[in-house]
Order: sequence, then C-alpha cells, then structure tokens
Amino acid sequence: MERQRVGPECQSQQKEQNWIWVVAGDLDAYDSATIRDIGHLRWKIENNAFGELTQHWHLTHCSHHHPAAVVALLWIKIIAFTLFHAFAILHGKTFRLGLATLNEIRKQLYGSLLCGQPVLLFSG
Repeated sequence: MERQRVGPECQSQQKEQNWIWVVAGDLDAYDSATIRDIGHLRWKIENNAFGELTQHWHLTHCSHHHPAAVVALLWIKIIAFTLFHAFAILHGKTFRLGLATLNEIRKQLYGSLLCGQPVLLFSG
C-alpha cells in the first residue's frame, strides 16, 4: 500500500514492487524468502538506529568541520548510543519493568548532565 496526498486528502493505493536481492555465495544454503527476511530485518535495524540517532542523539549536527573531527564525533555518538542502549537494556530496572522508555531514560540522563544533579536510573 502506498499513501499519496491528492489535494487536501490522503488516498491509499495498491502498489506492486519488484526487488532483486544480490547476496554473497555464503548464503547459498538459504532460500529466497529467508534472504528477503534478512534484508528486511537489516532495514528495520538501519531505520530504527539511524532514526533514533538523528532525532534524539544529534547525529545530523556536527559542531566541527575538520574531517578528522567529523569522524571522531560520529564515532563518539555511535559508541555512546550503543553503550547507553546496552547498559539500559541489561541493567535498567525501570526500562525492564516497563516503567520508562529508552527515550525517557535518555532525557533524564541528558538533563542530569546539564544540571549537574545525579539521577538514579540503574538501581540494583
């Protein structure tokens, strides 16, 4: 299904798409449906990770424009993103109990860094 805006209204239309998946020889043991599913899972990771990095972790803004600084800041943000998620998922009781989302925890942590007041997010 594809949604298009026609004047003031949105209309849904059926849309057929044909995709060609090119894979390495290492995947010969898998059928085409499995390869398609792997590709879609990769897209999901890519969309979720990069979507969150750009919307909540300021990935689009680079305060320094020297090529080495751009790469260093990119790595710092990606490492911070990965470490935060790993730690929050493994040790964040409020997240595991469904009491807070990762975005809420990120906002609390960011606010505590700005204000200089520690916040207790990961209790034992």
